[in-house]
Amino acid sequence: MMTREFQKHAVDQLREDCKSKAMRPFLARGSNADRCASCLMAKSACFCDQRQTQNAAIHFILLYHRDEIHKPTNSGRLIADLFPNQTQAFIWSRTEPEKALLNQLNENKQHCTLLFPNTLTAQKQGRAMRQQIEVIKENTGKPHTFVILDGTWKQASKMFHQSEWLKTIPHFEINQAAQRSFLVRHSQHDMQFATAEVTAMLLDSLGHKDQSEHLLRYYQAFNQACLNSRKRGNDHTR
Repeated sequence: MMTREFQKHAVDQLREDCKSKAMRPFLARGSNADRCASCLMAKSACFCDQRQTQNAAIHFILLYHRDEIHKPTNSGRLIADLFPNQTQAFIWSRTEPEKALLNQLNENKQHCTLLFPNTLTAQKQGRAMRQQIEVIKENTGKPHTFVILDGTWKQASKMFHQSEWLKTIPHFEINQAAQRSFLVRHSQHDMQFATAEVTAMLLDSLGHKDQSEHLLRYYQAFNQACLNSRKRGNDHTR
């Protein structure tokens, strides 16, 4: 399959910056594969033909755990693939976040929310979510920015709880009812969502149905490409 070249977006640039500063190379399963420079899949499983960029109704700040940025299986980068003009990316730091990140958060103080799972009771969840959506939709002066913690569930929880500077940002919490509704319509797994799925759920919750579907379809193509890459790798080891 012919690969395509795309202009580097925020996640590409962040990954290259981390690579240039690394003391040793990041080595993971499949690191020796001949990969597409754009989608990071094995060239035999390239899915660049599924990448169709568009403008999002909201802005995203992807806050990466350092272990996540180099993984070809990271789904957060799919957000930047589809919405490059509305996506920024930074590496998380517990005590020394980048000045550019803090400036962005300060500039968007009245229009910035942290996306994080809900821990309230079911009744309070529904009420809190409706109130949050109403507040976000009322702030029409500029696009709303969402900070998305990108890592495993354990990593994201650590990133949030250990960062005092994150706790001052209002939270948007997708409740369990919305998660179950999303699962019924779109997938069959057990509420262990990837970053791209959570973001698709966010867009859906805010009424941006087309953009949600666009991201979800791309995520599904990405999942299939990951499977194809693994199968190809297994063939080589036989």
